[in-house]
Amino acid sequence: MIYGKWTDKIAGKFSDIGDRLSLSKEAWIHIGMAVGIAVVISAIILVTTTPRISKYLDDVDCLFANITTITGDIDGIHGALDEIGNLSEDVEDYASDINTLTSRINDADSRINAAMNDLEELVCSPPDAYLSGTFGNYTLHSKASKAGNFTANIHLVYVSPLVAGNATTRDEAMQTFYGSINWTVPFLRDYICTPTYNGAAWGISQVSFNIGTFAMVANTEKTVGIEFGGLNSSYEPDFAYVEVYPIL
Repeated sequence: MIYGKWTDKIAGKFSDIGDRLSLSKEAWIHIGMAVGIAVVISAIILVTTTPRISKYLDDVDCLFANITTITGDIDGIHGALDEIGNLSEDVEDYASDINTLTSRINDADSRINAAMNDLEELVCSPPDAYLSGTFGNYTLHSKASKAGNFTANIHLVYVSPLVAGNATTRDEAMQTFYGSINWTVPFLRDYICTPTYNGAAWGISQVSFNIGTFAMVANTEKTVGIEFGGLNSSYEPDFAYVEVYPIL
């Protein structure tokens, strides 16, 4: 057998040494077998472990390369965190500015709402209104978007001013007009005349009076009879108009 030849060969190699050390042939055979087995085991270990060690060293190199890359990434993250920290300070400043702006907008909204409420109050100043009828017996037609109490001024307009005699002053023209009123008839009004001068003489270009107060319902037309007397029949105006106002 191969095993027997191998052991005999080993025994032969060490026979001379055995003679010198006074060992028996069987003892040298056992020693040779032990040495042979040790050599075989060492060879097996070297064969099986050498590739693993090489791979381990490659893995270690790769690991160090990865560590280097990760270290660079960590440095980059630290830089990004610093930038984020600076950005957070800017965001805080922006947030403060936004809060201030929001406060101002809310204040502006409150003022706008107040102004809108005031505007709603002014919608009825003046309401829609017009006159119908004949001189001395007009009818007021009026409508307001908000209910309340109102008053109206009637204006009689004379394109060609009423002749006030030979009045040479404003006061004379007014005295002549008021002197022409019949103060004994009903439905007298507190007439207010507007004197005018044409370059040669004074006359009356407009006569106005107030009709007192009346109530209106929101978005509902109101008609009010307006009778007035005492004016000369020749004082019929070229046109008349009305102004209606809400009252407190």
